[in-house]
Amino acid sequence: MNIQQTLQQAAALFGRGDPKGARQLGEQVLKVAPNNAAALQIVGIANCQLGEPKMGVPLLRRAIKAGGDNPGSRFNLARALFDAGELAEAEALAGAPGQSDAMRRLHADILKALGRLWEAAMAYQQIVDANPQDADSWNNLGNVRHELGELETALAALNQARILRPDSAIIHTNIGRVLASMSRYEESSALFQEAVRLDPRNPAVLLEFGHALTRLDRSREALVAYADAARMDATNPEIFVAMGLAFMDLEDRARAEQSYRFALNAKPDFGAASLNLGILLEQGNRISELEALLRQAESRGAQSADLDYLKAMVLRRKGDLEAALPLARDARSASINPAVRSHFVGQVADQLGETGLAFAAFEEMHWAMAQSPLGQGVDRRAYQVEVEQLAAQTTPEWFERWPAITLPREPASPAFMVGFPRSGTTLLDTILLGHKSVHVLEEVPILSQVADELGAFHRIGEIGEDDVARLRGRYFEELARVAPDAGGKLIVDKNPLSMLRAPLIHRLFPDAKIIFAMRHPCDVVLSCFMQNFKLTQAMASFLDLTSGSLLYDRVMAYWRQCRGIFPLDVHEVRYEAMIADVEGVVRPVFDFLGLDWDPAVLDHQRTAQARGFIRTPSYGQVTEPIYTRATGRWERYRPQLAQILPILEPWVAEFGYGSTAVLEPDAAG
Repeated sequence: MNIQQTLQQAAALFGRGDPKGARQLGEQVLKVAPNNAAALQIVGIANCQLGEPKMGVPLLRRAIKAGGDNPGSRFNLARALFDAGELAEAEALAGAPGQSDAMRRLHADILKALGRLWEAAMAYQQIVDANPQDADSWNNLGNVRHELGELETALAALNQARILRPDSAIIHTNIGRVLASMSRYEESSALFQEAVRLDPRNPAVLLEFGHALTRLDRSREALVAYADAARMDATNPEIFVAMGLAFMDLEDRARAEQSYRFALNAKPDFGAASLNLGILLEQGNRISELEALLRQAESRGAQSADLDYLKAMVLRRKGDLEAALPLARDARSASINPAVRSHFVGQVADQLGETGLAFAAFEEMHWAMAQSPLGQGVDRRAYQVEVEQLAAQTTPEWFERWPAITLPREPASPAFMVGFPRSGTTLLDTILLGHKSVHVLEEVPILSQVADELGAFHRIGEIGEDDVARLRGRYFEELARVAPDAGGKLIVDKNPLSMLRAPLIHRLFPDAKIIFAMRHPCDVVLSCFMQNFKLTQAMASFLDLTSGSLLYDRVMAYWRQCRGIFPLDVHEVRYEAMIADVEGVVRPVFDFLGLDWDPAVLDHQRTAQARGFIRTPSYGQVTEPIYTRATGRWERYRPQLAQILPILEPWVAEFGYGSTAVLEPDAAG
């Protein structure tokens, strides 16, 4: 063998992008010359390029000892050590003084990988100071500054990298990440969109773009990006989990479940997939399936905060609250939404009577929600203002000007269930759903869609028979689409805040029966504060107790105003009375609706289990026996509620709940 010619051939194969062929020739040389430094270098580098740096490291060490000690060989060894995860040795080698520019860049990368971010930032800064045209180092400097929380300097560095390399999708992606951290979500989305334009076949970039759209509550658009990413990389479980979360936002639970299961097929031990699938199963009251999922994960030896959270959910359903609380409290993972975790902790702590811990958890939940993109984009006062504007327009004089019309008798008008959120409507609608002649629409926004089609609120008093007939038709068309099996049944359209649409209900369905759910105002506002509502403009009011109580005051004042103006057919159901005597309270409701009494409706647990997923936050509670622990709960939180009691006191008195004042003991006693 001519060793020199063989080594030249191996080098030529490297040049043609054939490290495997180069390695074969190098190994032939090593058989006859085991200490040939050049052959050791060739085989070592080839192993690294073929994804086997741990095999390359010992060969590169031998090459240096065999006389091949030069800056190039030291760089190759440092690079191989870095790729093999032997960071301490790599740092010692790369950090020696007098190194080449390439070695200095590698040293900065190693410092970053070691978590020595300040040193890495200084190293990258020195590199770009010496060579301002080094786009990669500007990019890396920006990423390190981002990790350090220095967002402005991170953005400046990344923008410099973009100037040098305007066609780099990864640089645009990194800028998008920084902008998201700065809460500049629209700009962030635009950067990710540009990154997709620059590299439309990069699944990682598409995934980031999808995340940005989801943060902006644009889940339908996000699904397009996720689908494109999945077509290019069907092995990445993160893509399918993101798809599942987007489907959940759109309330398409079947496709969300399918997406989570795709993620588990791609990577059976992927904690985020198990976590989100488990949450979906628990919300659907599919507890046996949740337990099976947990057993399956544990049988694979999986251990993570994600699984601890699932265990906590199972323990809570089994009534073991003492064991569930610490598991959930300590389950901190990037996969677990901090608002969701805090909500769970608060609920369990409340059930255990640990009021201080519970209230702190709910405050932590609201802080996390307020910091989210949706939280930063809503005005807590806006919905109150909207209600005030409705009140200003809704007057007896306005109603008197409505044109008289004749309405068709068919289809029959639906009934409506209204009341401030958390007033017991979920328990009541579950009882009603147990009747074979009732179909409950659970917070399906059909009436809102009809209102949108009508347009401005004042038009309610202007429309004639043709428009009313058209809008009624629109309601029943949408009803047939979302509830095709409801034919022949009494429709109970349950949407608590539809009480604000009393004028529209009376215009379209003047004979409609309305069930008004009532509960102690303090318990209602506290319960709303304790919920992890999706942050719509209305639900944003519950991020703090003051705005929540002010909304309650405005809504109830408007409802009272409407009751005084329109001849509404209303039956009131008091929550406290219902849980004390279910049959005694709900039987008159069936009489009011014109339905025969069926004792089977009292088995609300059976009905709740049969209905599966329940949209409201009470989905788990209605599967339990009727309990009284939520009645008068506000008394335990009296110190935390002190600031809002003056706002609610008039309603406490008006609804016959007495007073919020602390009763002084009888002096004679």
